[in-house]
Parts: sequence; structure tokens; C-alpha cells
Amino acid sequence: MSDVPDLWQDEKRENYYVSITDMLIGLLFLFIIMLMYFALQLSTTTQDLVTSDQTRSELLNKVAAYLRDRDVDAEVDLSAGVLRLPDQILFDKGRDEPKAEGVAALKILADALAINLPCYSFETSPLPPSCGEQPHHVEAIFIEGHTDSDAITPNGRLRDNWDLSAARASNTYRILAGARPNLVNFLSDEPATGKARQVFSVAGYADQRPVAQGADEAAKEKNRRIDLRFVMAGPGDLR
Repeated sequence: MSDVPDLWQDEKRENYYVSITDMLIGLLFLFIIMLMYFALQLSTTTQDLVTSDQTRSELLNKVAAYLRDRDVDAEVDLSAGVLRLPDQILFDKGRDEPKAEGVAALKILADALAINLPCYSFETSPLPPSCGEQPHHVEAIFIEGHTDSDAITPNGRLRDNWDLSAARASNTYRILAGARPNLVNFLSDEPATGKARQVFSVAGYADQRPVAQGADEAAKEKNRRIDLRFVMAGPGDLR
């Protein structure tokens, strides 16, 4: 047997290792590019969500300021995107028809929404020139009815707090739309896209989403409320 090295086999082996190394370097380079792309996408999406929250807070503060300037008590939960109307200015306990002062307060709310929503949603008519270019828009506004934990006396229309909360939310919407009929024209998208939907909807949660814990009357009073929950369009649905 010859002890002469097989140079051909050594060269083939060396070329094989070089090829494997080049392939691994190429795969690593591709992985780095993909990682950078996804990091950029995540950063962009996160920035969109942050600025979307800022736009929502701006809208909520405008509506709340309009109400407070006209002596309508309203709370704002910016982190949840909620404008909160306490029950004591709207309804008597256990009733779904607003009091006279409640109707007056809802008409002022209707004015506040009619004035401010055009810059943050879509209509069949063009945006007012004063709006400028808005990077974010409202996807939906949920009118939510909430009650305390006390059971109601059933009648022909209302069996329990689920019925009561839903009826309060529905009546709130009817008063808003009756005071400002153009509110039903505010849409979640451009009408031409075929995906546009009315931004307003109603929901009743009975006593299942309290904002105050406890069985005392102060806690119950806080839990009886109407919430308007503003939901902004996601990053993939921006203007």
C-alpha cells in the first residue's frame, strides 16, 4: 500500500468544508436580514398603536371638555378609551328611560360627538378642511349599559339587569341619534371600499363589569353607568 497522500481526496474534502461554511454564513446572513425586517415591522406596529392611543386620547379629551364646559359630569379613562357618564345624571335606579336632565345631558353629548367625530371617522361628505390629515380613525364606539348588583323588579319589558343594561344602552343611542341624526352617517372606513360600517353599536353588561368593588351604595352608584368605549382602527386599517 502506498503511503503517498491522496491529494485529490484532500482537495475534495477541503472544498466540501468550504461549501458548508459558505452555506452556513449565507443562512446566518439571511436570518439576520429577516430578524431585522421583523424587528422593524414590530417597531412600526408598536409606534402605530402608541400614536393610535394618543389620537384616541385626544378625541376623548375634546368630547369630555365640551361636556364639562356645559356642566355635564363626565369621566375619562384614557387607558381603556372610555368616556363614562354616571347613572345619577341619566337614569333613576332600576329604570331604563332617562330622566329629563339625562336627556338634556345626552343631547349635549350628541353635539360633542357631531362636532368632533368628523375628523376621526368617515362620512359620505368630505372631511372639514380644519381636520387636516388624521393618521388614525375610529373603528367603533360601543355604547355600554352597566348596572349594580341589586336585582330589579321584573315587569313586562325588563326581566333582569341584563335587560335593564341593554335597554339603557339602546335608549342612550336613540336619544343621541335623535338629537343629531347625522351621527348614523359616521363610518368605520371609506364608503367606496365596501367595508364601511356605522361606528355606533350598543351592548348591555348587567353588573358583570364593575368599576368599584363593594356592596355599599357608593360602589353601586359608580357601577350604574353608561360607558362610551372608543375603539381605533388597527395598524392594518389605517388611513
